[in-house]
Amino acid sequence: MKVLVNGDPPQAIQPTKLGAELALVLATALAAIAACGVALPSTYARETAAWAAQAVGQDWYNLVIAVPWMVLIARRAEHGSRRARLLLASTLLYAGYELVIYAFGVRFNSLFLLYCGALGVTMLALIAVAVGLLRDPGAGWAVGTPVRTIAAVLFGTGSLFAFLWLAEILPAIVRGRTPASIAAAGLPTNPVHVMDLAFILPAHMAAAALILRRRVLAEVLATVLLGFDLLMSSSIAGMLMVMRLREVQASAGVIIGMMVLAVTDALLLGPALRTAGPRPATVSRPP
Repeated sequence: MKVLVNGDPPQAIQPTKLGAELALVLATALAAIAACGVALPSTYARETAAWAAQAVGQDWYNLVIAVPWMVLIARRAEHGSRRARLLLASTLLYAGYELVIYAFGVRFNSLFLLYCGALGVTMLALIAVAVGLLRDPGAGWAVGTPVRTIAAVLFGTGSLFAFLWLAEILPAIVRGRTPASIAAAGLPTNPVHVMDLAFILPAHMAAAALILRRRVLAEVLATVLLGFDLLMSSSIAGMLMVMRLREVQASAGVIIGMMVLAVTDALLLGPALRTAGPRPATVSRPP
């Protein structure tokens, strides 16, 4: 037991360690949400067939891939791995995105309080990990990193999804109607549209512009977004495949497109993580 001497304050908890510990709590909550969604038909009984199939597909992805990945990365981040901290930020951003959909896009059910609690834990964990990364942004990407390619992919991803959503939203506004996808899901609005247009897609475009100027914090953001995109695109592909297995219409072309995007993100994330090492220490020469 540590004894305080002369009124010395206790040692402060490191933000990254706190974020990692909260991520482990979050992983348990996500596992419970996903297990209930898969095992209990009553969870999505009030949803349309297409929306329920998407939710179940998302639950399977979270249960099989996202939760184990979060536990693994949180453990490594807890022990100081900078790469793990970047990946943990990506995973927490993905979890927060999905939990917003659960909380605002799924009709009230017995898991509502768990949705809210898990979303709160996600936000706290993400803030803690982000503070740790801001304190130690690292030395940035080394020479040879495909900076322009990363910028192009991030800008292209942001632009593509912005075009897809606006192509559906703007005509509906002009005609005074609800977009077809929202009407099909039986929702007042689509939380995906809100999060993408307000936060995620602008962040992609801003990161793409700033990393060309080799700003270290922009490179950290770009790395986090690549990890987020990898999880998101692969989860969409998995979700759509589950929809097809449940005989709900899902485009094979979109599945292939999401898989291609996931592979592209993975190929770019590798070099971004390999070169995003700790800031080199200053070595003093002897007199």
